[in-house]
Amino acid sequence: MGKKNSILNVALELFGHKGFEGTSVREIALKSKVNLAMINYYFGSKEKLFESVVELKTNFLKEIFQKLIDDSDLSPIEKMDVIIDSYVNRIFGNPLFHHTLHRELSLDMRGQMHEKIIEVLLRNVLIIKKIINAGIAEGVFKKVDPELTVATIIGTINQLVMSEALCRKLVQKNKEFNPYQSKKFKERVSNHLKQLMRFHLLVNSKSLNKQR
Repeated sequence: MGKKNSILNVALELFGHKGFEGTSVREIALKSKVNLAMINYYFGSKEKLFESVVELKTNFLKEIFQKLIDDSDLSPIEKMDVIIDSYVNRIFGNPLFHHTLHRELSLDMRGQMHEKIIEVLLRNVLIIKKIINAGIAEGVFKKVDPELTVATIIGTINQLVMSEALCRKLVQKNKEFNPYQSKKFKERVSNHLKQLMRFHLLVNSKSLNKQR
């Protein structure tokens, strides 16, 4: 692993555990075993480093979603299945960083960084909208609101990762249960969203049964 990727991975971990304000560049440098000059060389500032971490997280999904657009072997609803599984696995894989990300988005304390984060996150949303609109154009999907459809998927997952304690109480589990490390619970969330999207998106019951 190169120095730059090492810095990004350490920053991802520390920002997740300690938040943006609670994480210092010096601490990231120390754990990455690099000097401050190297972080400044690659990123220029803590804000730019945070933006790069967000890019790292979203680019992984962007590559998956981009390939779906030209994949003729998958139906529109099967593409939505891949999108749902990808979001659940990615967000559940690092809920702490998503807490930090949501905090930064909600507080809007750093204007330029805030706008950059939104720009990066919207790239994936635009790809999903293309997939939904393509399904509508093919007559497979109903004429739904693409933007709010995406918000329904992401919003459901974000609600579950907002608080581990709240999530446990919501699904009536004890303190020993970790929803983000439970394969069974991740499958439950994915299956729920897939079922929801089938009723929401598919034109008729015949299509619904065919896609199950």
